[in-house]
Amino acid sequence: MIPEPRFAIYLAPEPHEPLWQFGSSWLGYDAETRADVKHPVLPGLGVETIREATAHPRLYGLHVTLKAPFRLIEGLTIVELEQALEGLSRRHVAFGPFPLALETRKAGEDQVFLCLAPTGTEPALHRLEADAVIALDRFRAPLSPAEIARRKPDRLNRKERGYLETYGYPHVLEGFRPHLSLTGPIAPDAPLRAILAARLAAEPDLMSLTCQSLLLFEQPEPGARFHIRRRFPLG
Repeated sequence: MIPEPRFAIYLAPEPHEPLWQFGSSWLGYDAETRADVKHPVLPGLGVETIREATAHPRLYGLHVTLKAPFRLIEGLTIVELEQALEGLSRRHVAFGPFPLALETRKAGEDQVFLCLAPTGTEPALHRLEADAVIALDRFRAPLSPAEIARRKPDRLNRKERGYLETYGYPHVLEGFRPHLSLTGPIAPDAPLRAILAARLAAEPDLMSLTCQSLLLFEQPEPGARFHIRRRFPLG
């Protein structure tokens, strides 16, 4: 059986930018080069602790989600998706930089995850997300029962369940909360947060994001890491 790839539409720093370089090192994976990267050496934080905490986001690479991972619907091709992305990228101009802050967000009942998130509302970012979610949905194959179950629909509110059914992802449009995930689920009192916060505070260049490209990420087969298939310059 031929593996069925998945695709996702993301934003990310450009590969030469400090945030991309640090974020890829932190995750231990560079989605641009598809290479493993050494984790940073941080006082009081072992490499294995970082590796365990970053296992989930390492699968996806450093990114902000615009259109969550999906399989191509039968009858449409990756060439057609790329043509649509070319048109989408031309409709929006590059924007930023805008400031980021380290946030702790809920990840289930007794766990949290760490991420970098905009400190305020960024209208250009929300316009781009809404365009990607709606305009590209014709390329998305319907979710399988297993994929729906993974989103835990019983824990979603009515509007989120509606978005899951309509767009394949519950946190879109007015529910869009942009962020770059830095960990998977961790304990709320894990010392990792304070150590990471100190590291980020020491390098202000890491705490802002400029959006210059729309990115097409690809996961070649289930369980494989996502990588950058193509960048589409905005504007």
